Amino acid sequence: MVYARLSVKLTPMVACPFGRGYREYEPCGALKPYVRCFWTSEELDSSLIIPDLCADIIFDFDKNTVFFCGVNDTPFKASDKTHSFGIRFYAWTAALFSEDTLRGTLNGDFELGVHFRRLEREFAPQIFAAETTEQRIALSELFLLKNLHERHNGLFTQAMGEIIERRGTCAAGEISKELHISSRQLERVFAEYSGLSPKKMAALVRYQCLWRDILLERDFNAAEKALEYGYVDQSHMLNDFRRFHTMSPKQARKNALGAPKIIDE
Repeated sequence: MVYARLSVKLTPMVACPFGRGYREYEPCGALKPYVRCFWTSEELDSSLIIPDLCADIIFDFDKNTVFFCGVNDTPFKASDKTHSFGIRFYAWTAALFSEDTLRGTLNGDFELGVHFRRLEREFAPQIFAAETTEQRIALSELFLLKNLHERHNGLFTQAMGEIIERRGTCAAGEISKELHISSRQLERVFAEYSGLSPKKMAALVRYQCLWRDILLERDFNAAEKALEYGYVDQSHMLNDFRRFHTMSPKQARKNALGAPKIIDE
C-alpha cells in the first residue's frame, strides 16, 4: 500500500511533542497510513507551532467550533489556552477525506464545511456530544474508515514517494522528468492534493527529516548533516532550519526535551 510506505518513511513531529498539556494518540492500524495522530491540548501557553508537514481538523470545545487547518510553511506562536481535540493528517493524505480540492489551503484556517462537508454535517456533532477523549477517538476512527475516498492520484503518490525517499533533497524538475510529465502538470497535481507546490513540499520534507535527526540522534553532527542533506555548507543548513523553527538546532532540542514525555500508543 503506497500510503503505508510513505508514513513509515517519514513521521513528522511538532516542536514540543512531549510538552505539558499536549498529548498524542496513535490511530488504529488501518488508519496509520493516513492519520499521523489524534491529539488533545489544554494549555498551549505561547507554544511554538512549526511546519509539521500535516493538516489538522481541530475541535475547540471552549468556543464550540471546528475548523480545518491546511499545511503551514511558517512557524508561529499559539498563545490561546484552549481545550481542543484534533485529527492530524499527513500533508499527502488529507485530500483522501475531503470532498473538495485542497488548492489554496496553505497557511489557511477554514470552516470545516468548506472542504469536509460530510464531516461537518454528520461527524462534528458526535464529537461535541462525546464526553471523553477515548470516545472521540473511537468515533473518529469509525467515521474516517467509512469515509476514506482513496481517490489518490498516481502521479502525486509517485512524486511524494520520490521526495520522501530522498528526504527532500531533490528538485521539482528532477521529479517531473522522472515521471515524464511537465513541471506545470506536477504543480497542478500537488496544489490539488496537498495545497503545496512540489518545491515547498520537498523543502518541508527535508526540514522535518532534519528535525527528527536533531531531536532523536544523540551524536548529531551539523557539518555532516549539512552534507547529507545537500546544503551548500553548515551555515546554509542552520539558517534554513532557523527559518522554519525560529531557533538553532541546539535550542530546539533543549526546548523539545524540556518537558516529560506524554504519548499514548
